[in-house]
Amino acid sequence: KAIHNEIRFEQMKKRTNRHVFGHRLSLARLATSGKLFNMAVRRAKMREHREHSADLFLDEWGLDTRIRIGSLLVSMLLESARIPERRDGEAEHMVPAFHHKLEFLNGRRHGLVYPSSTLRELFKSDSSSHAVTARHLPMLVPPRPWMTYNSGGYLTRDEPCMRINDGSEQLRLLKHASNEDRLSTVLAGLDALGMTRWAINRPVFEAIRKVWNAGREIAEIPASTYNEPEPVKPADYDENPKARIKHHLETREWMNGRANQHSQRCDCNYKIEIAQAFMNHPMYFPHNMDFRGRAYPIPPHFNHLGNDMCRGLLT
Repeated sequence: KAIHNEIRFEQMKKRTNRHVFGHRLSLARLATSGKLFNMAVRRAKMREHREHSADLFLDEWGLDTRIRIGSLLVSMLLESARIPERRDGEAEHMVPAFHHKLEFLNGRRHGLVYPSSTLRELFKSDSSSHAVTARHLPMLVPPRPWMTYNSGGYLTRDEPCMRINDGSEQLRLLKHASNEDRLSTVLAGLDALGMTRWAINRPVFEAIRKVWNAGREIAEIPASTYNEPEPVKPADYDENPKARIKHHLETREWMNGRANQHSQRCDCNYKIEIAQAFMNHPMYFPHNMDFRGRAYPIPPHFNHLGNDMCRGLLT
């Protein structure tokens, strides 16, 4: 996906593809001026978009192309990725960071890529939050107006306007309704929601960051450490089966609580990092809908329908 987007960006810079920019810019001007919410204008633009869709969009990679390029990238990664390793009594030397193995799962052979033990230890000892890239983030500019069932929202990513759960029948019906021009009112509603401008509430952000740095548990901000004591093994652990079972259950519950607390801490940190990145910038949330017609923002981690902390951070 990343390589495909880079290629599309380079192609869009070419003079021969300037018409793509021109078409999208004209739609953006109609949307910001409010003229696109006139149903007659919208239907005319939707018909024009469908008639010239082959000329307005750049190349799309099929599944076969994506598999071939992905396989090539994985092969290059396995050959080139090296990390330093030092064993007892030996000098530091470079070892492969990943290993490829063939395993049978459910009666079928699969090729799996595993990180080396040295790389796993490196991840455990160092924070990898800087290496995590979110797929869907808020936008700095108004979203692309929805002209068809799969043309709208993010500027460089085409997604259907309805969330589909692995069902080709739903996609077929959605495409048919779009071609029959029966989605114009719904798509206009998604555009109205997506063009709503949001910003980060700085006083609320400063208060949340202060609590976060202090490591205290307040409201929905989890503490930095799990304060529940670990269950102590009873004295009759080896002789009493009931005591042994009870200790196992208590230990499992304690481990689940610690894991949940860590997960909540990571989720909260992710939201704070996104809010900090968009400080002093306008933000927009492209929307799509479910099969019932309920609209939701596409960015899943930070939006105005999130928990109380997300809602307090937005204004």
